[in-house]
Amino acid sequence: MKRISIRRTLAACAVMVLATAGASLLAADDQAKAAAPAPQSAAPAAPPKAPTQAPTAADALPKAETILDKFWEVSGGKAAFEKTHNVVITGSMELAAAGIKGTMVVTKAEPDKDLVEIDLTGVGSIKQGYDGKVAWEINPMQGARVKDGDELASTKREAHFHEENWREVYKKAETVGAETVDGKDCYKLVKTPNEGNPSTEFYDKKSGLLLKSEVTVNTPMGEMQAETLFSDYRKEGDVLVVHKIMQSAGGQEIAITFDTYKFNVDIPKDKFDLPDDIKALLKK
Repeated sequence: MKRISIRRTLAACAVMVLATAGASLLAADDQAKAAAPAPQSAAPAAPPKAPTQAPTAADALPKAETILDKFWEVSGGKAAFEKTHNVVITGSMELAAAGIKGTMVVTKAEPDKDLVEIDLTGVGSIKQGYDGKVAWEINPMQGARVKDGDELASTKREAHFHEENWREVYKKAETVGAETVDGKDCYKLVKTPNEGNPSTEFYDKKSGLLLKSEVTVNTPMGEMQAETLFSDYRKEGDVLVVHKIMQSAGGQEIAITFDTYKFNVDIPKDKFDLPDDIKALLKK
């Protein structure tokens, strides 16, 4: 069965924005502290709330394969996804606490091409891409860089347009329990990729849709614990896709709204070519 890996890319976009905006805010904060006569101690952050356990008998938990298969089917089914070869997504985002807003365009094409273009007010332009071999990013804080290690492995997964079988990307998936997410009973899955960190995902028992994910991601600022909430699933053509994401990471929260999904469009042949700055880094 094939499934478009849109939700992974969109969640990764949020992490990238939070990391870049976070670095920008930290720099501004450092400048403010240097100018201030004396910093004041901030109140300690409240500990995170423990998730509410949904009453479920252990022997009633379905296998992870069953839950994932249901998600793919309710999202449109094999035939609908096999007819999809590329997608262009437009949307907007907001870091309300920081007063930052922006727009984004995500372009994906089979088998593994990916380009994300983001413009943030007060921060600048952020781009990241994968051409099937090289994973890269250009942002106002770190400039141009080529990804490697866990970041490269994660980008490869995000760029994988079709998942004919989840075992090609993940070596193991387990149902480990049941919890509630926004008042909805969910199955809790842990998915371990062939490379990189495992992720925890929560699927609505009733609808079969993914409602939340948790994962540790590697960024230029170090490891970040990211929690992503998925909502407002709506049909675009023959497939059901998410239209809203709320993500918390690095002590910040970002809201993303996806306005349009355009499938099987004409994409310029050079759309996924490496930028000159990245080519220059590869020659060093």
